[in-house]
Amino acid sequence: MTVTHFITVTVMMLLASVSSSAQTMSEAALFNRCYTQLTGKPVPLKHATMIQIKAGKVKALDACNSLLDKAELDASGPLINRNDKEARAVLNNFYNFHRTWFPTNAVEQIQEYNEELARGTMDIYDSTEPGLALTRAMFARGAEYKDVLTLGWGVHAQREENAAVRSQIGWNVNFPARRLYGNHAGFNENLFNFRALTGGFNGNSDTTNSMFLHLPKIEVGELVGIRIKSESVMIPNVSLQPLGADRRGNEQEGLNHSFNLNATLGGGVLGTPIYILLNYGHGRGLEANGTTKVPRRWSQTNMNSFLCQELPALRESDIRTMVVGNSSAPFRNSASCVMCHATLDPMAYTARNVVMAGSDYFVMSEGSRTHSKTALHMVTYKPDLPSVGGWPSEPVANFHRQQPTGRLFFRSMTGTLIDKPVNGVAQLGEAMANTPDYYNCAAKRYFEYFTGIQVALYDRSNPANAELNRKLSSESIADREFVEALGAELRDSQSVRRMIKRIMSSKYYKEANFREQ
Repeated sequence: MTVTHFITVTVMMLLASVSSSAQTMSEAALFNRCYTQLTGKPVPLKHATMIQIKAGKVKALDACNSLLDKAELDASGPLINRNDKEARAVLNNFYNFHRTWFPTNAVEQIQEYNEELARGTMDIYDSTEPGLALTRAMFARGAEYKDVLTLGWGVHAQREENAAVRSQIGWNVNFPARRLYGNHAGFNENLFNFRALTGGFNGNSDTTNSMFLHLPKIEVGELVGIRIKSESVMIPNVSLQPLGADRRGNEQEGLNHSFNLNATLGGGVLGTPIYILLNYGHGRGLEANGTTKVPRRWSQTNMNSFLCQELPALRESDIRTMVVGNSSAPFRNSASCVMCHATLDPMAYTARNVVMAGSDYFVMSEGSRTHSKTALHMVTYKPDLPSVGGWPSEPVANFHRQQPTGRLFFRSMTGTLIDKPVNGVAQLGEAMANTPDYYNCAAKRYFEYFTGIQVALYDRSNPANAELNRKLSSESIADREFVEALGAELRDSQSVRRMIKRIMSSKYYKEANFREQ
């Protein structure tokens, strides 16, 4: 579901219950509006709070704020009001909204994914983890919005399956891929095979040298909590087999072939294995070379999802000296290409050590363990070589084994040139979380969700945008100023819920059509 569709459906639900006039809504109408947007459901008949509001005993805004806070998570992860249906509804509604921030939400969108060779991927990696991280930052006690880009661990969804629905469907297994394979008792064991340290591949699970390991499954059912994923699950070896050529992980110089399944590169969401897999943009075994082979799709998702930046995010005057007319990389030959790549490529360098791998060379086709699964994994090379300086215009030998130095380089929506050298994904996340764009982008998304008003965030001081500035209405200017004020407040408070309460208390929210006429 796209963010536009999600917002449209929600807004249609709430507008059905209010007047289309531009008058300030009644207390009952205001509560009806916030209830629908917070829970994703209409107010039930004879709702106790609505009765009190109509009787003048409770203010709608106070009730809205209380409803939002019902979804608070304990610092350790669980939903505090776990048995409260409204608390669950609010938590899951915003979890679904947060998923719309990202272009990829399913393992099937991973480059080179296929059901035969990677069928276990969805059982051990939660493809909605980026949305979970945003939801935790919004509701967990002690959490801050900057955590989304600065935590050193991933997050794990705590879920509860509806027993009645489970019985009605007939499930007697709980592995996530059951939607594809049904009640497969063998797959429910979550057994995985990994590349043997020596010897060729043998597809007979009874005689093979492949190593077998039971891995923890992600949970299924309704979201009832989000905890930090700090436990260690060691993977013994992998296979980097591009186009069928056997490349055993432990034989690749400098490769961390044995690794913790839950380890991240830092930088919150940016460095989590599933986020990188979803956005890496290259198949198994491909190693970065500094020019044509870098994870720039990952960079583009970072810019779009967290900074609301559309490319190019630089001015031609920023990159003139970076054009290299005789480069073998075609995008370095013209300013129009360099304006995008100058942002994408140096950011991608922070993930240069990453390579995608499979659990084993192939699946088991014979023996007593043909139910053993394989999956795709994010693996890294040791950065044991010094980094080449600057932005190379030609491929660099062993680029994937160099220090992951990079650069956060773009024009902020304030017009300021952001030019921050970083080393690794963790420093990149810190640098992004220290920009006004990170907070203005969040403010823009939540403001649009609650009002349906789209605010254009762009570099207003860029001479190329002079005509666009001239055509802005006074309303559009006021909208942007309000969103920027929300972003500044979010940067100071680090509280998403406080920002949402500010939106719900605004003049926008109290008008039937979100506008004064």
